[in-house]
Amino acid sequence: MRAILAVLLLSLSLAACAPKTETHPDFSGWWRWDSPDDGTPPSPFINGPYIGVTAARVALVKDAFAKQKLPDLADLGIDQVKAACQVPVFAGFNGGFGDMVEYLFTPGRLTITNESGMIRRVAMDGSKLPAKVEESHMGTSVGHWEGDTLVVETGGVSEKGDFGKGAQFVERFTLVKPDQMQIRIQIVAPTVLKEPHDWTLTYFRSPGHVFQESTSCVDHDPSFNAKGRQELDLTPPPDIPPPPKD
Repeated sequence: MRAILAVLLLSLSLAACAPKTETHPDFSGWWRWDSPDDGTPPSPFINGPYIGVTAARVALVKDAFAKQKLPDLADLGIDQVKAACQVPVFAGFNGGFGDMVEYLFTPGRLTITNESGMIRRVAMDGSKLPAKVEESHMGTSVGHWEGDTLVVETGGVSEKGDFGKGAQFVERFTLVKPDQMQIRIQIVAPTVLKEPHDWTLTYFRSPGHVFQESTSCVDHDPSFNAKGRQELDLTPPPDIPPPPKD
């Protein structure tokens, strides 16, 4: 009997000394971005303190949408065929407009991916973002928890991205409801933005979503000429009804 009591007391003592497992919100599954229905183009960062060439491009896009037209990317200096067939470069937006986003947690790592081929690997092992990192399409990301908020810092994104050389990103992911996520992101981009700027994005979980690979890359598309300019008239008819809301 004494031996049994000794074993029981030892077990209770070890249980009391064992570190408690920290629990965090569940971000798993597929998510879609809630595009604001305010008449602006479907871009999460269309409004911001842009400078230089980027400011001019944004103004052209806004003007086109105000006239209920789709902008010709060639007017923005973008070859749409080549741009669509390049490896994606992280620009603060994980997707979710036409392609769902998925968050996968494994020991020491968070993987963020979407149906358009983006793959971000976020170190969750307690490491810090180095002062200098080699440039890459997705950059270098490290994450940590601040209470129930996941904080991800990213640097070293290729200067081919929308926010140019030296861009830095800090994302704060918070579950405001079981199936509603808020991402507060601050972007520092000295060559594109007049000053650091903050945006807030809202996502909704899509239970039961089945992965569907998405791509807009079509080689030798006859609807574009050799300069990457759209040859077809994409102006919608004036009497077309608005798209249905989800």
